[in-house]
Parts: sequence; structure tokens; C-alpha cells
Amino acid sequence: MLPKILSLSLMICALCFNVHSQESAATGIKTPGSISGANVAGKSVSADEAAKNALNVGAKMPSFSLKDANGKVVGSDDLLKQGNLVVVFYRGSWCPFCNLYLRNLQKNLPQIKEAGGNLVAISVENPDNSLSVAKKNELDFTVLSDPNLNVARKFGIVYGLPKKTAELYKSRGLDVAEHNRMEKAELPLSATYVVNQKGKIVYAFLEPDYKKRAEPQVIIEMLSKIKSSIVKLANIANITVAPIKVK
Repeated sequence: MLPKILSLSLMICALCFNVHSQESAATGIKTPGSISGANVAGKSVSADEAAKNALNVGAKMPSFSLKDANGKVVGSDDLLKQGNLVVVFYRGSWCPFCNLYLRNLQKNLPQIKEAGGNLVAISVENPDNSLSVAKKNELDFTVLSDPNLNVARKFGIVYGLPKKTAELYKSRGLDVAEHNRMEKAELPLSATYVVNQKGKIVYAFLEPDYKKRAEPQVIIEMLSKIKSSIVKLANIANITVAPIKVK
């Protein structure tokens, strides 16, 4: 299974630089502070539209329960109890950029944990493929399966693959719709969210260009800021005020 995926990944990698212009032009990160809505099932949008309208900083993260690579159901509420949450969406095991990014996150996992973060990666692929991804990239963080992109849709990051791009992938052996067990060739943006333990989104990387990903150092810095603010609030709460003497 893995040799087949690896071979397919290499072919896809060769295609990536040729097909991106068909998917979308990069528009950068959406201005923090904007809150938007989720995708509507059955209606496909472009990568640019998804990046503009996806949930962003200030929004409440949608709750979810998904199966991990071992088939165990993992809930967002339980994840948030373990720390501030870093949610990374990736396209699939066939995407070389995704595998490289997941490995990069793994390298930075100690710093992410030190900064109070709990990392989870989500894709549309089934638990078996999630397990393959975790093993192939030697990942020590949770990898979840999001059937039909239901959770990604709640975040508003699902977009339709242009017909020409889908056909080009298919000609190289990857039928995106069939691989994802969906009727349409849809994918999630390669989005990254940092969510505090109250469930509020405090950082969102929303980029239509799938070759661009949130820098691990930026994620760590954001987690450190949250951790620092919590410590400051705790210190303020512990300050004792001397009683006022009335003369």
C-alpha cells in the first residue's frame, strides 16, 4: 500500500506546480478578527472563496467527534481539556506537500507541547490511510478521519477541485472523488487553527495555495502568547490588596 501511495505522491508532486493556477491564485491570509460561516453541503466553492469565507479569528470552533488512526472516537471537548488546540487540515496521504508539512510539525512537536499546545491533524481519508500517514511520517500526534469532509465543512474550508485539475489528477492515477469516497472532487484548504481552551479561534492560517502552510514557529509563538496571558491573569488573581485604613 505504502509503495503505491509513495509512487503516486511523486507523480502528484510533479503535477503540483502545473495545476495550482487552475485551482486558485494565492490571496494571503484573511485579516484576523473577521468571523464568517461554514460551507453549505452540496454547493462547491473555489479555494479563494473558501479562504475568504472560512471561520476565522474570534469565531467559536465547531465541536466534533472523529475517529483516530486506530478507530477510537476522539472529541474536541476532550482535546481542549488537554491544552490549547492546534488543528491542522491536510489534503491526503497522496499529497507530498502535506507529508512534508506533517513531518515538519513532528520535528517541532516538543516546542508545541512546551508552549501548551495539543496538536491534531485532520483529513478526509479513512482511519486506515490515517494510520499509514502516521506510521510513514513517524507522527506522535493525533491524526483524525473526517468522512465526507463534514467537520472541514463546518469550518468553511471545503472547496471544489476544478474539473480540469480533477481530470489531470485522474489521468495520473488519482481519482480524488473516488479516493475520498465522495460524489464530488472536493478538498479542504491546508488550513491551520489555534484554538484556546474556551474554544475560541485565536489564530487562523487560510491560504488557497496548498503549497503554503502555517510556519511552526508562528504557531509556537501564538501558543506562547496564550500561555503567557493565562499566567498573567493567574498572577493578578493571586494579588492580595492591603486593607484601606480609614482615619
